[in-house]
Amino acid sequence: MRFSLFRSGVICAASALALAACAGHGIVPTSQAPLAPSNGLDTLSQDSLLSPDLTTCATKPPQGEWVMKGACTKITLKPTGADFSLEKYMNITVTGSIGANNLKGPATVYLADATDKGDIEAWKGLAFPKYKAAGTTLIYAAAINQSSNPIIPKVVKNKPILEYVVTDSKGLPGTECSAAVLTFSKGKPVWKPLPVQGKVKGKTVTLAQYTVPRGFELPPKTPLYFAVNCFH
Repeated sequence: MRFSLFRSGVICAASALALAACAGHGIVPTSQAPLAPSNGLDTLSQDSLLSPDLTTCATKPPQGEWVMKGACTKITLKPTGADFSLEKYMNITVTGSIGANNLKGPATVYLADATDKGDIEAWKGLAFPKYKAAGTTLIYAAAINQSSNPIIPKVVKNKPILEYVVTDSKGLPGTECSAAVLTFSKGKPVWKPLPVQGKVKGKTVTLAQYTVPRGFELPPKTPLYFAVNCFH
């Protein structure tokens, strides 16, 4: 759900560092040349020596702008939501769910992750903007809505609009974790913390978001980037 957020101008041009000029409202998807296999998924054999059989989607499409070369999965999102599960990558596993939304029928959504340790492809010569927050930024992720319409979350009592469960087999670098989403202000990328925080239990943290920030949505054909950081 790219923070189409803060539509009054917080988000601009489809993405990134000093990118395209601000479109005033929402986001303008970037033009992309189809390079991916028919289902958008591939098996990585060289980019991740720790996960030689990792399923990825490191092409445009389904991704756009900065391409994440970690684990990838394709889900069918229904109006009632859907669960997702990414394979273990660099000792990290991400699972979770996207909740109820405004869809009238099913839509395809890709989810990919990366650690930003040489596994995020530059976009138009620009490096991916790092999330600098308390503690350690553990993982980045992108959600890419393949439909032609924005996907807007709906609040349902006692059910999260977005939930992600992050496990690090080597242990998480903190006792609590939180998350942020990448937005754009005057053409420049700005990370905005999300209203979510979770306590680490063992090697896992669950981050469940129940409120919808103003303008929060998953725009069509345009990645929405997330970051998770852990701290003491």
